[in-house]
Amino acid sequence: MTHNAAAVFIIGQCSSPSEAQWREITERLPEPRCNAQTISKLAEVSGVVIQELHDAIQADLDQPTRSKMANKLVAARESREFDDTDPNMLAVFEPNFSDRERRNPEQTRKLAAKALEDLREGKGNKTFYPRSDGIGAATKCALIISVKLNWPAARNRQAQAACEALYAAAGGDIKRPGSTPNSSATDGTWRDHLREAQRLGPEHVYSRVIASYL
Repeated sequence: MTHNAAAVFIIGQCSSPSEAQWREITERLPEPRCNAQTISKLAEVSGVVIQELHDAIQADLDQPTRSKMANKLVAARESREFDDTDPNMLAVFEPNFSDRERRNPEQTRKLAAKALEDLREGKGNKTFYPRSDGIGAATKCALIISVKLNWPAARNRQAQAACEALYAAAGGDIKRPGSTPNSSATDGTWRDHLREAQRLGPEHVYSRVIASYL
């Protein structure tokens, strides 16, 4: 069974996957792998939580990169018009329905220019989120593991391995560049997402939601 096949087998289950299913996934992942204790913790993760993470991963895939969004904003700034059927553009120009009443070419130009300035603060290949507090699927994955393992250090290899296993179980593509660490840099991406999870902390609304299911 491939990584994706294993994920499909788990997605949609209402009950928590078994330890045997988690072992099947982790055995196909690069080192470091989850040990028996970590696998037992993963087996306690609700199927509802895994399904929600799966939905978040799919939502991320549907989002444009920051560079693609920047191209749209440049076009809007120059033309002073925007595609109001694009939910990402609506989130920038008219986050509230009442904003439509104030739509005019000069307002569109100003908002596009401001949004472009904000986009320069991040890397172009990163996913664009309409809201500045948007949490990507990988960070949500790290939050789930942080809550479940009682907020381990970002460099904790078992926490990183658990993130990778959970991400794979939820249907994440572990081969996609930037989605997970590769075999030569296992202390990379998940370390960063675990740090971000710690920054958000246990009082963040998503952390509280996770805790209620775990």
